[in-house]
Amino acid sequence: MTDAQDFDIHRYLDGEMTRDESLAFERRMEHDEALATEVAEMMQDMDRLRAAVPTPSEAHLDNLLSRAEPVVRPIWGQLAAAVVLLAVGFGGGVMMRGPGAAPDMAGDVLAQASAAHALYSVEVVHPVEVPASERDQLKGWLSNRLGAEVRIPDLSGAGLSLVGGRLLPFEQGAAAQFMYEDAEGARVTLYLTPAQTRGTSALRYGQKDTLSAAYWQDGLWHYALVGPMGRDGLARIAQSVQGALF
Repeated sequence: MTDAQDFDIHRYLDGEMTRDESLAFERRMEHDEALATEVAEMMQDMDRLRAAVPTPSEAHLDNLLSRAEPVVRPIWGQLAAAVVLLAVGFGGGVMMRGPGAAPDMAGDVLAQASAAHALYSVEVVHPVEVPASERDQLKGWLSNRLGAEVRIPDLSGAGLSLVGGRLLPFEQGAAAQFMYEDAEGARVTLYLTPAQTRGTSALRYGQKDTLSAAYWQDGLWHYALVGPMGRDGLARIAQSVQGALF
């Protein structure tokens, strides 16, 4: 599949085509079975992602928090707050609370970021929508769709190279996912979505099985970092993200 055809698929699924362009694209699918199959698979991926993120009940969250014991330690730079460590069941909709972020938003971001990581990090052929070789196009496209300038952190100092990125659905609008991998092929994803109000929150960390995640808000963005490493490794990568964004 050519880059131009791949870009057309994204524009079609994202609703960016005019009515005439959509009709012309649908006629192309009628005569191109491979194209139609690719579009159908991408639509199924989007449906699986939405279905993978349940909405946690307030009672469930309160019950979790009543049993959680926070562990506080200093973190870096402008966040300079606390790290709150709680056990997180990503697939079960369990979330973490802390000062500086609405609990429902923090839980939604963590759950959707983790579901997206689980869905796409194992992909071999299409792990991303736009590859790292088209970094400028990726940045411009996602900035346009999310309504604010999107910055793509350079994490080479942390031993991670950019694979590429994609646009994802989010209840309050849209989100972006950037995928990185290390020399052994282990993948880490950075998920970000615009915040409704400016704020700063502590880094909150969670883990389920071998998958770890960290959430924080910085300014007008919510961030979630997800990867197959422990708390310390994820914290070091989070510091690299913070440093690259300033």
